[in-house]
Amino acid sequence: MNELVVIVEGETEQTFVRDQLAAHLAIKEVSVWPVLPGRHRRHGGVKKWEVAKQDIIRTLKERRYCSTMFDYYALPDDWPGRVESRSLEWSQRASHVEDAIHEDLTSEMGSSFNPKYFIPYIQLHEFEALAFADVDTLASVAHPLTRIQSYESLIDRFRKIVVEAGNPEAINDSYETCPSRRIVNEVPAYKKRIYGPIVTKRIGLDVLRGACAHFASWLDRLETHVGKKTA
Repeated sequence: MNELVVIVEGETEQTFVRDQLAAHLAIKEVSVWPVLPGRHRRHGGVKKWEVAKQDIIRTLKERRYCSTMFDYYALPDDWPGRVESRSLEWSQRASHVEDAIHEDLTSEMGSSFNPKYFIPYIQLHEFEALAFADVDTLASVAHPLTRIQSYESLIDRFRKIVVEAGNPEAINDSYETCPSRRIVNEVPAYKKRIYGPIVTKRIGLDVLRGACAHFASWLDRLETHVGKKTA
């Protein structure tokens, strides 16, 4: 069984990897566990690139596969490719950063390193974008937290956000309009750390990968490069 460590941004991603991704990849004979970055792992959060890089290097030197799950929205500018990516189309931003950090890690590890063991993933633009893959499910979780809106009106509001963006992963990354704030603006009691993983689990990986192309490409790479082929 192959081992995969996913360096994650925070508790939301930690729960997703532990409860959904690990169960999915177990079928491919992959053992998966999430690790929060830095020394103070309880707090999570996007760290400076040097901090995250050392966690990745440490994992790779232990001869395990390593991936990441960080939001593009929150990445500090010292991450490779982050500044340059701002001038790109939204669909190219995360991939550009992934390529840049892969190149940086490969250079750091030296010629003896097999780059297939590092599979970076930067979420467009934020984990909560995945919740918009199925607005009916998102509304079913969020509606009990509000007494102001009807269930139908909440679905309509969430659907309008996706239609205007064109795609869940295209929901933009400004402070007021990032995916998590879009949800909280409609339902102030929504706590993303608690409810985000609940929403994505109810939606299911098949729907997530069908609605979110960049997320789907990451899942495909994990299945192909880390998972063992099944009959």
